[in-house]
Amino acid sequence: MSRDWTKSFFRSPIFDPGASEAVDAAPREVAFLWKVLRLKKGSRVLDMPCGTGRHALLLARRGALVLGVDASAEYLRRARAAARGLANARFVKGDMRRVHLGDEFDAAVNLWTSFGYFDRPRDDLKVLRGAARALKPGGFFLIDLVDYAAIKRRRRAKNWADREDGSFVLEEAFFTGGRDPKVVNEWIVLRPGRRPLRSRFVVRGYDRRRLFAALRRAGLEPIRTWGSLTGAPRRKSSTRLVVLSRRGRSRFR
Repeated sequence: MSRDWTKSFFRSPIFDPGASEAVDAAPREVAFLWKVLRLKKGSRVLDMPCGTGRHALLLARRGALVLGVDASAEYLRRARAAARGLANARFVKGDMRRVHLGDEFDAAVNLWTSFGYFDRPRDDLKVLRGAARALKPGGFFLIDLVDYAAIKRRRRAKNWADREDGSFVLEEAFFTGGRDPKVVNEWIVLRPGRRPLRSRFVVRGYDRRRLFAALRRAGLEPIRTWGSLTGAPRRKSSTRLVVLSRRGRSRFR
């Protein structure tokens, strides 16, 4: 699995974390996060990667103190522009494998399949350990990603969506097997009177068992799962895996 796709995909007009459909979904997702993470005014929250800040900004407007970390300078520029006037939202550039924060946050989140990008499984573990280390003892970590088990059952999953500009997006996901399985996502954007745009991204495949094992290795104990980022129960038909875990009370060395 090559990291090269991240350099093209996240600069492509195909994918925009600030697109209207993603922004429209964010208020319900943030309401769910606020409840299950037991947040209140003054709670400290780490969002990594934060993209253009659509969740971080809503959490800040509810009164949380939010730090967003992302590797994309363009996404951070947009997040900072949207955060003008919000003193409790801060955005910094960084690699989520190299986040060195300690015992600072009440909660941390990794949302919308922002996990499993890297060539080596140990890099995924670095992401989880960085999140765990950033939490106060007893703090919560919530991760939301595509459920490899669901993709494997379906063999292929397809979704059509229309955009405000009149274009249509076809998203298709399929899996590869082996000792280190992957989920391959292919995106095609059909634009009236213009050539189609095509791109793909590849993430490591995590089902419930594999993700729980990785969380525990990082010092996080899984508590509960859902099938969507708005709190829908997890069923066989669910394509998403949302897991809430908690850091132990002992401190990291």
